[in-house]
Amino acid sequence: MKYHSIYFYLFKHPMKKVLLENYGQEYAREIMKKSKIIYGKLIDEADDIGSDNPMAYNEMFALVFVAPYLASEKKIPPETIQEMMRRSLYSVKWFFSLFNLNTKMGKKANKKNIIKYYRWYTPEKEKLYPTSFKVDFVGEPYEGACYYRITRCPICTYTKKLEVFELMPLFCELDDLMISLQHGVLHRKDTIAKGGDCCDYFITGDRE
Repeated sequence: MKYHSIYFYLFKHPMKKVLLENYGQEYAREIMKKSKIIYGKLIDEADDIGSDNPMAYNEMFALVFVAPYLASEKKIPPETIQEMMRRSLYSVKWFFSLFNLNTKMGKKANKKNIIKYYRWYTPEKEKLYPTSFKVDFVGEPYEGACYYRITRCPICTYTKKLEVFELMPLFCELDDLMISLQHGVLHRKDTIAKGGDCCDYFITGDRE
């Protein structure tokens, strides 16, 4: 994938704050310095899923938090890495709060990127990028529901390769938080990270 430093710098402060609280200034500085280098390497060595892939940001976001875990040689507990991601999501809650999932407009905006990706990932694109996200709408509970599912996840595949797959279930748990910041509720049955066939996203407003 093409390297973009914006994701690392956007969440650098909340990540470092968690490290400061748990390990002190010197260790926090050391891990963040190493993390920046590792993050660039992770992006460079990830499978190419297309420079114009509408869902590439998901992987670039997740790898930000894989970097300090590897920088610490997996000595930082996975739960602390999850807390880094949780704090990072809260640091941009203003962005998520722009979308109100209790409204038709909010639901439409939430699903927009998935629809865009679904249309982008043509059979031709799948031949070019065979490891990218696979999305469908099988099992939609009712017509017009804010629903989709992911049946192939390159983040899961890559974290297995990196031998850090233990982070994935904790990362996926934070989907609930992300959607709650948009005034929504995620009704989920399973995730690939927990051994399921898919990650399902059925989302309703928190006032529905």
